Amino acid sequence: MTRCLKLLLVFATFWLAACTSHPLMNVYDRPVPDRLDGKSQNAETVAKAIHAGCIDKGWTCREVSPGVIDASITVRKHRANAEINYNAQRYSITYKNSHLLDYNERRNTIHRNYNRWINNLDHAIAKSLVL
Repeated sequence: MTRCLKLLLVFATFWLAACTSHPLMNVYDRPVPDRLDGKSQNAETVAKAIHAGCIDKGWTCREVSPGVIDASITVRKHRANAEINYNAQRYSITYKNSHLLDYNERRNTIHRNYNRWINNLDHAIAKSLVL
């Protein structure tokens, strides 16, 4: 009975740990909307909106080349890095690496907080783009 209970406890622990992992979320080819004033976007206004969205959600970012921004966030001991590719018509946010977020390359899963951070960042960028 004790051995069976220990085995069940080990299984339950692994199962609960797996509950925090979700399929990795990337944002691909999100259309860049026109601004509220009706003016169309250019690469410079898109870059400014991405920077504003990053700052709004606690991400740090830097332009590594034209059309490519490296973004990172640190929450307590957890860290995530994403690459944001953009032009005047579209932008994408893709996973680069992370620390202490249980990323599993084979299963393409990561801690659910990463996906929440990316979703919040995407919404903040979209909001900044129309202003």
